[in-house]
Amino acid sequence: MAALAAFAAVGLWAQNPSFEAASIKRNDGVSPNTRIDLSGGRVTMTNATLKTLIRNAYDILSFQLAGGPRWLDTDGFDIVATTGGPEKISTEQFRKLLQSLLAERFQLKVHWEKRETSVYALVPAKDGPKLKTGDAAQEPGINTSKSAGHARMKGTAAPLTLLASNLGNQLGGIVEDKTGVAGVYDWLLEWDPDPTAESTLPSLLAALPAQLGLRLETRKGFMETLVIESVNHPTAN
Repeated sequence: MAALAAFAAVGLWAQNPSFEAASIKRNDGVSPNTRIDLSGGRVTMTNATLKTLIRNAYDILSFQLAGGPRWLDTDGFDIVATTGGPEKISTEQFRKLLQSLLAERFQLKVHWEKRETSVYALVPAKDGPKLKTGDAAQEPGINTSKSAGHARMKGTAAPLTLLASNLGNQLGGIVEDKTGVAGVYDWLLEWDPDPTAESTLPSLLAALPAQLGLRLETRKGFMETLVIESVNHPTAN
């Protein structure tokens, strides 16, 4: 009977996991950069805004979040939370744990809405894709860096769905992979994020067909939007 009860408890935790203990403090400005580190059953977040926490909890991009207080993207928090066990926290578990933390300590209430919007479709350009086949045994990844007049996105063994998602980050909108191209690829994409007459690099929309043989079309579509109903500053530790 005890074993059955323990099994039921594990099943319940899997559905509605919560941190065993969590310390939340306002960031003092000494650590201005945002970091999220997972080590075993311990999560450490430095200077994480409410927007950052919600985006990580619900796996959304900034433009998929609606509503919220004025301090949504200004107040940073330092959080140390533990599950009470040494087991590594998976990505899905981390999202569920963060959702519970936001509900319990920030009194966050949200709901989903499907809103009509303009979306981008990533499709092959006139002469077809210009992509180098990647090594499927490698861990897929994309590294993006930006500076004045120069942005750079390097993909390694990544599917084009990952490229589309990262392009969405750059453009502030939904980008859907409509290339019909399977597999993983290596690529290097360079552009000027704020092109002028003096720019030596093209805009992102011009760089895509020239460098990768892909282009973006604007279409009507729907976007899943997370709407904040209410939220408060976190309760005391």
